[in-house]
Amino acid sequence: MDQGIKQGNEDILVTLSTFGAESDAPEKLLIESGLKYRINPSGKRMEPHEVVEWGRNCRGLVAGVEKYTAETMAEMPNLRCISRCGVGIDSIDLAAAEQRGITILNTPDEPVIAVAELTLTMILALLRRLPEVNSLTRSRKWQRVTGSLLMGKTVGLIGLGRIGRRVAELLQTFGAKVIGVDPYADEGWAQRQGILLRDLPGLLREADIVSIHATTSAEHPFKLGAKELSQMKEGSWVVNLSRGDMVDDVALKEALDTGRLAGAGLDVFPEEPYRGCLCDSDRVILTPHQATLTKETRAAMETHAVQNLVDYLQADG
Repeated sequence: MDQGIKQGNEDILVTLSTFGAESDAPEKLLIESGLKYRINPSGKRMEPHEVVEWGRNCRGLVAGVEKYTAETMAEMPNLRCISRCGVGIDSIDLAAAEQRGITILNTPDEPVIAVAELTLTMILALLRRLPEVNSLTRSRKWQRVTGSLLMGKTVGLIGLGRIGRRVAELLQTFGAKVIGVDPYADEGWAQRQGILLRDLPGLLREADIVSIHATTSAEHPFKLGAKELSQMKEGSWVVNLSRGDMVDDVALKEALDTGRLAGAGLDVFPEEPYRGCLCDSDRVILTPHQATLTKETRAAMETHAVQNLVDYLQADG
């Protein structure tokens, strides 16, 4: 929908592939603000050239995970604010945004529960081998498969931010031992929760399950590649609901094929839509970047992202 607004005359462009599907509150905020806006009508992720084409003169974006390079922002001379619907802002060239005086906002709290719950779901499904059991039963093969308990397992969390901390709390209710690594770890919180902090090699050697919830930066880059996978326990599992480029999918496929790893669960991928080698492995649970995709979470994230942007633009004049 284009809201009847002439292209190029809007204050706000909503780039999200879906918007307002779970609640009309986000669009009501836009209407009540009196600001002119347009909404991505395609139902798919916008490419950079489409963002420029649709929002060349806009002052603000309610943005998804599409990339914002220096070149893209340079073609949008009036852009003052990118309000990200979600946590991650690594798809935005932050240095270029700062240079151009573009403010970056996000919604860090709303996704926490949804991502943590899907993490736990993947871990439990991998341990009980649910994809395999489901496939066998649906093909009318009555074959019971022995799984494993989460209780007593050591789970290594790479990243102890909002989501990592919530995952830790959920895991402990199942009787799992939680260890973690984070360059900015809250040591007081970890001590109170009984979570042992490790360096990365130590965590990889000790953990039965490795779950990634890290952010990346030039100061603290992270990638689970062939070297790191070789350090993991034989027969262990890995889960990634953080950033797609944090796991080398080819190296992971090899580790699964050789039996070094028992299984993996991934919601994010190096390239999306993902059609890579892991699609051919029956030891992997693959979901299409939908960790935050619950009705409640999407409504809350969109509402917060819109409110952030409206507040900013109204204050900015």
